[in-house]
Amino acid sequence: MRHKTWIAIVLLLLAFAFRLCVARYLANDNPGDGKLYALMARNLLEQHVYSHEDQAPYNASLIRLPGYPLFLAGVYSLFGHYSNSAVRITQAVIDTATCALVGLLAFYWEPDRSRKRLAGMAALLLACLCPFTAIYVGTILTETWASFFAVSLCLLATLAFVSRSHKTALLIWTAAGLLGGLGVLFRPDSGLFVFAVGLTLVLTLVRNVSLKSVGRVVIRGALLSLAFVLVLAPWTARNWRVFHLFQPLAPAHAEMPGEFVPRGYLAWLRTWVDDGRYIEPVLWSLDDKAISLSQMPASAFDSAEEKARVAQLLDQYNHPVPTEESPTASPTPSPTPSPTPSPTPSASPEADENAAAEPDEEVDEEAEDDEQEEPEQLSPEMTPVIDAGFAQLARERIAHAPLRYYLWLPMKRGWSLWAGPHSDYYPFDGELLPLSELDHGTHQHIWLPFFSLLVLLYTVVGLAGAFVLFRSRDGDSRRWLLLVALMIFIRLAFFSTIENPEPRYVVEFFPFLAALGGIGLANFKKGISRR
Repeated sequence: MRHKTWIAIVLLLLAFAFRLCVARYLANDNPGDGKLYALMARNLLEQHVYSHEDQAPYNASLIRLPGYPLFLAGVYSLFGHYSNSAVRITQAVIDTATCALVGLLAFYWEPDRSRKRLAGMAALLLACLCPFTAIYVGTILTETWASFFAVSLCLLATLAFVSRSHKTALLIWTAAGLLGGLGVLFRPDSGLFVFAVGLTLVLTLVRNVSLKSVGRVVIRGALLSLAFVLVLAPWTARNWRVFHLFQPLAPAHAEMPGEFVPRGYLAWLRTWVDDGRYIEPVLWSLDDKAISLSQMPASAFDSAEEKARVAQLLDQYNHPVPTEESPTASPTPSPTPSPTPSPTPSASPEADENAAAEPDEEVDEEAEDDEQEEPEQLSPEMTPVIDAGFAQLARERIAHAPLRYYLWLPMKRGWSLWAGPHSDYYPFDGELLPLSELDHGTHQHIWLPFFSLLVLLYTVVGLAGAFVLFRSRDGDSRRWLLLVALMIFIRLAFFSTIENPEPRYVVEFFPFLAALGGIGLANFKKGISRR
């Protein structure tokens, strides 16, 4: 037993060293969300206001929940207001702790007592080696914390279910609600994990429906929900006091009150976007860069007439009409040259006299040039009128093919979220297909197939562990399978319905696959022994 403890310690040290290397050599400050979080943290420290603005008057903001900015502010207050290296090292510690929790999950979930330690060790190994979660240690993003809170919540729910003391179970369920609320303060979609835990608690009634069991489930569910709401109450009260809005979470599109959101355009994107490769050119570039038809697949149009309508709307977006309110509607006048002669010494007195006589002529010539200068090109802009045109297109496409919109497209998005190489923020980040477009300079032809095989490996061993839990006659094993299935597929289903299916939104699945994979590998050894 002692040597297994030492093996676990060595694995955790290696996991921490791996994440330190990621923090040191693969640090990435480019994500826009990361820059925004860092700005909000510095505003907390320097301006004493929760704002996302980079200059006065630093108006209050609600576009991001306060958990991660508060964490950054805490680190910055200790190590300096731009010390992202300290943030990465702290996240390396957090992610290593997540690996340890994954091992504990597999230990509790393994139905055979004789293989619990082996399952926990195998799960710990899979979690420590996982490159998909480790890379987020090097970014200023919330994924590391989201994984930690998700696994911690799942472990607390497991301990609450197996607790034989009713009072202890109530305390653990309360702690689970508090932890779930804290996770939401870092990422609003972490509430889906809390919903999965609560749904698992309710569905356990199917096994033993009685007045006593119903009462216990109601009490435990109420404590879970009350603790969860209690954590979000201060943020909700702050938003009501400052903005007069009931806003317990961040707005879905990160908009400030009264800010225009192009919901029609977003609805139109949801009628054809089925892959993360289209997000950057057609969504994140909105109101910043031009958008062209060449950036869209043929599936974005059902007919030539529809394509022409889209082209017309995009032309209006790319070339907005100047108005009197537009700051670039008229050319900015050039500063009038000073009539003071240049201080540079002249070659002769005649040159000085000529120089003194020339300024007025130069002013006249430059004024004529200014009159002939064309107005500056306005930045692309999505207006309510253009947005209404896209909304009409979206309604027509949904009515024309409802199955495509409600079934096939979500399935495609779900597949792309799960089965992609998950190479985000690595130097070789990109799409595996088509193979002919892989960049040999960054060795994509080597790394992307390797990462795709790793995704397949984690999926296969995770399914093997799920099969072990399903076959077990232990009722608790079926409960663990239900719990992990709900935590994964509720989240996957939700992100399959949005217009920006980014693979990083499902990176929290890999710790659960590692926990199931540890169980699968432990029982694989048993199968080999039997043969």
